[in-house]
Amino acid sequence: MSAGAVRSAGATLLLGVLVVWLIAPIGNACPDVDRLPAGSTGSSAPSFAPPLTRTCTYSTPEGTKARKRYLPVVDLLVLALIAGVVGGAIGLAGPGRRGR
Repeated sequence: MSAGAVRSAGATLLLGVLVVWLIAPIGNACPDVDRLPAGSTGSSAPSFAPPLTRTCTYSTPEGTKARKRYLPVVDLLVLALIAGVVGGAIGLAGPGRRGR
């Protein structure tokens, strides 16, 4: 793989991790909300301690609130796959391959 392809894959992975962490996860942001009583809600926000985790705040109709911190592992695996595809595509179709 060329240096440009590796840099592109790294940039794709870094940008994707920041988007998933700070803006919106790819999958279900609060996976445990279906275990709570009917009418319960969950909201997700980035957590800075530790970094790259998200904090879910669950609320039940009775007013009970709970928080849980989680690391979006599946999201990170999907981003690694996307970064690999981007790097591979650039490595195969990049300008260094024209003369071969």
